[in-house]
Amino acid sequence: MDFVESQTFEFKEVFNESCKHTIVAFLSHGDGVIYIGVDKNGNVVGVDNADTVQREISNFLVDQVSPRCVDLVKTSLIKLDGKNVLKLDILQGNRLYYLKKYGMSMKGCYTRVGSTTREMSDDEIMKKFESTLSVDRNDITTIESRHKHLTFQILKNYLLTHGYHYSDDTFEDNLGLRTKTGEYNLMAELLADTNDIVINVATFVGKDKTNYLKRNEFGGKCLLLAMEQVKDYIAAINQIYVDTKVRPRREKPMFNMDAFKEAWYNACVHYTWSEANNPGVYVYSDRLEIESFGGIPSNLTKTQFLKGVSKPVNKKLFDIFKACGFVEESGHGVPTVTGVYGEEAYEFDGSFIFVKIPFDRSGFGYTKENEKTTQETTQETTQETTQETTQETTQETTQENISSIQKKMLLLIKANPTLTRKDLSKVLRISESGVKYHINVLRKNSIITHVGPTKAGYWVIIKK
Repeated sequence: MDFVESQTFEFKEVFNESCKHTIVAFLSHGDGVIYIGVDKNGNVVGVDNADTVQREISNFLVDQVSPRCVDLVKTSLIKLDGKNVLKLDILQGNRLYYLKKYGMSMKGCYTRVGSTTREMSDDEIMKKFESTLSVDRNDITTIESRHKHLTFQILKNYLLTHGYHYSDDTFEDNLGLRTKTGEYNLMAELLADTNDIVINVATFVGKDKTNYLKRNEFGGKCLLLAMEQVKDYIAAINQIYVDTKVRPRREKPMFNMDAFKEAWYNACVHYTWSEANNPGVYVYSDRLEIESFGGIPSNLTKTQFLKGVSKPVNKKLFDIFKACGFVEESGHGVPTVTGVYGEEAYEFDGSFIFVKIPFDRSGFGYTKENEKTTQETTQETTQETTQETTQETTQETTQENISSIQKKMLLLIKANPTLTRKDLSKVLRISESGVKYHINVLRKNSIITHVGPTKAGYWVIIKK
């Protein structure tokens, strides 16, 4: 390498916790470049499994850093001395960035001092945060869009479906889609047929974020359509448990879909959207969580919020959502959630609001004992099946080992019946063809069955 570590350059042999801290420091305090695959002396050591590391970086930026920063970090694979090296070009944002796990604390916020990264003091955190308060965050009708040419056919279709007719000549003015200078505003960008807005639904194996499974992205389109697609995706994983031993048979969903819909739509309607941390949904083995940034609206108490007192953050956007049938003036969304899950469903942490909706698999053959297999099961299966990576090695093992793998597979299915073959392959660390082989054995012996479509269905254990 022709340069050494400095205020703006950092070398890392691997992507680790120290690297994460440096990313956060550059985001908050100044542009910087990180080379992964280079030691501290500038010697190129290279990166193994570059694609895997790139995915880890992407997942870290989306799931572990706040506010949203994916647009500020560009990751590229380059060749140095004939070896693969990952280059991270990081731009400074206009917020205080931190690790979600620790919040705006000394363990969550970092800065650069010369060529080193260190924790920020409480005083430094406060001063940095206060310096960002002057940035206009709220009125998305006055913030200019990054795009000059937008179309709104999807929005028009929603309005027509709900009986609203419009004139093409006055459509944009009536809905307030332009700033006073005549440029499209941020609200117009949100509602346009195509945009850069991304909403994430992240899934984890257990009850915390230790074992990441997959992420589905919804966006790049009119916010109304993206919101509906997230709702439909979550509805698809809402398993219906059936007791066939009684007549008439009883059915029970895993969670209340109306409560989720109200909480999800509220998270999008009452979000500031001028922030860089979009609302998202996190799915765990025992619950799902909706996360949104913006906090309780000003001049509204927590008690008023939980009672359903409505005070939209963006009044014009709220009016459009209402016209398209997504929300109502009555403010019954929060009471719908608390009526089912109680006020404890809402958690307030600074400027974040979390809505936690638990899964109920009790009864109908599902017991609390089945829920114990989360992180422990994953650790066991990871440790014991590392060497079994192909269908051939799986089929050549003894009957005892095959039964052991199938037992672990059943434990994982009990913990999360929505796991796909690809998910099981990732957790068990065997090939997808190996997973298919064991699934076929279990199905042939009438131990498990699959209900619903391949990607959106779920497993049912019919024999212990």
